[in-house]
Amino acid sequence: MVASLPITSALQSWGWGEVKRLSGWEPERIALYEGETLVAAAQLFRRRLAGPVSMLYASRGPALRDLSELPQVAEALRAQASGAVYLKLEPEWGQSAEALAPEFPGLALAETIQPEYTIWLDLSLGQGGLLDQMDNMHKRNTKLAEKRVVTTIEGEEAFEEFWELFEATNRRAKLLQHSKTYYQTVLRAMNQPEGRAFISIARLEGQPLAAGLFVAFAGKVDYLYGGSSREHSNAKAPNGMHWGAIRWGLENGYRIYDLWGVPRRSEGSHAAGIDRFKEGFGGQRVRFPAYDYALSPLYGVLTKALRLRKSWMNYRTRGTTRDVLS
Repeated sequence: MVASLPITSALQSWGWGEVKRLSGWEPERIALYEGETLVAAAQLFRRRLAGPVSMLYASRGPALRDLSELPQVAEALRAQASGAVYLKLEPEWGQSAEALAPEFPGLALAETIQPEYTIWLDLSLGQGGLLDQMDNMHKRNTKLAEKRVVTTIEGEEAFEEFWELFEATNRRAKLLQHSKTYYQTVLRAMNQPEGRAFISIARLEGQPLAAGLFVAFAGKVDYLYGGSSREHSNAKAPNGMHWGAIRWGLENGYRIYDLWGVPRRSEGSHAAGIDRFKEGFGGQRVRFPAYDYALSPLYGVLTKALRLRKSWMNYRTRGTTRDVLS
């Protein structure tokens, strides 16, 4: 759907649309042309909230020819937004985390659904360059992991081992998760034209210690989900798991490795430890701002209600109204 556009994401791929059906989002796929030239493509997810009330969301999208065309693309998508109170857009245009988010007429900077901040590694640096940009401890731990664990790239045959580590990690960290079927569908559906889904798993003497579920699409390898054991911490299995996926990306010609999701600021964040680990790889901290296009007078009331609902779920799960990555 979006292979000919330079700004695109795995979350705008056909496979991701099939994944999101499992959690109540209905994909609506749209291509926009100027004459015979494709200028944008959007996989919009419709979420029905109450009766006829719904919202539309472009998860890390739309795919664009150029970011400056976002207002015109939003206006064109309005014709497809029947019954929606608002349209949320999250174009995957990775900008420096320190830069001000660009503003556009008619679009309001808004809260994101996908992580707003992440860390990108430039795979064009090669193995040596990637090791050199790590902090000293991360470089040491990654080299130790190469000696102490065996990391392999696998598919559905490793799912149960991944699931056990992932579920245990979420329990420790008090994080919400989807059903087991959801992650099995990610692994199956994201193996698609121009894309791949895989598990990178690090084992010590056959015992799985760290595993991550990755998707690769449009030149980028995304680390979406992962877990690790507290046993044998001196084996540095999480470093080995990531290093295995990074080497897979290098071997298969990918350009970017996305560590996927760090907090806006580490201090006081529930994810501060995760942030420190990911920052150890070096790379560039990037930001993906979101934009809301209001389509109804109900917009303000609805977005406040959704924010209250999310705060309540946070409090019920972790005893705080703050988001994990806030």
